[in-house]
Amino acid sequence: MSKRIKIQEPREDVLLRIENFYKRWDIQLSDAERWKNFRNRVLNSYTLTIGRNIKNYSGCEDEFFDLIGIHKRRIDNMILDICSWDNGFKDSATYNYFVDAIDIKNFILGLEVIFWMETLDKDDKTIFFKYLKDNIITTGVPLEVKQTKTDVLFYPAGAKLLDEKLVNDNLDWLTGYPKSYESFRGALQEFGTIGKERDVVDKLRLSLELLIRDILQNKKSLENQEKEIGNYLKTKNISVEISNMFWRILDYYNKYQNNKAKHENNTPSDEVEFILYLTGTFMRFLLTTK
Repeated sequence: MSKRIKIQEPREDVLLRIENFYKRWDIQLSDAERWKNFRNRVLNSYTLTIGRNIKNYSGCEDEFFDLIGIHKRRIDNMILDICSWDNGFKDSATYNYFVDAIDIKNFILGLEVIFWMETLDKDDKTIFFKYLKDNIITTGVPLEVKQTKTDVLFYPAGAKLLDEKLVNDNLDWLTGYPKSYESFRGALQEFGTIGKERDVVDKLRLSLELLIRDILQNKKSLENQEKEIGNYLKTKNISVEISNMFWRILDYYNKYQNNKAKHENNTPSDEVEFILYLTGTFMRFLLTTK
């Protein structure tokens, strides 16, 4: 088991000063610059928190590469930003994985895998999670990270209010509905990936269908739940107008799924975010009225 080390908590006043500096000098960073800044800060956070424990315990590195599904090897001859380089980590295969992961999706996949590891101390992961949240805030990258009872999930950020209410809250509530949760989680993991639009929409629909089945205690398909949903909402004293509106929109939702995803495999990428938030709206309404 990895050795516990004392780690200094991030200083929120420093993060605020950096943000104010950018505002004061009207510095507008490009997306590429923000992601580069994010990568460097995460590498620094890694070396300050969990890096040495992973490096010093071979079981951690073995588990990381087993989970991520690639061959464990030492990576040499890399071009590194000087602020990210720590000679004490040059022999760490896991550290080198992150340095070498130029594709940001592979980089973030590695971060998510860190939280799957059983050989890494839970307290270390908790502190690393706090650092990651600070890294996201400080750099302003369009990324969300959510910690649930069972997972730490990363997904592309949209509108902050919608993400908090329709994604983050739903992830918390859905932990009581494991099958629905897994499908919703799977949709978030593929969200934003080119070529995965149909899969995301399919998983969102399945997640909603499974949730409604659990709430109504039946096995009917989503399109055959009109009467049951109406009766359920009536028991919750939901107005007839809202009940009718809920089903009318859900009916269009089903038709979209059948026409664009299920049969034609024609789901435009710019419509997937709308389906994500619409699914979240259905879920939030049902879960808050339960």
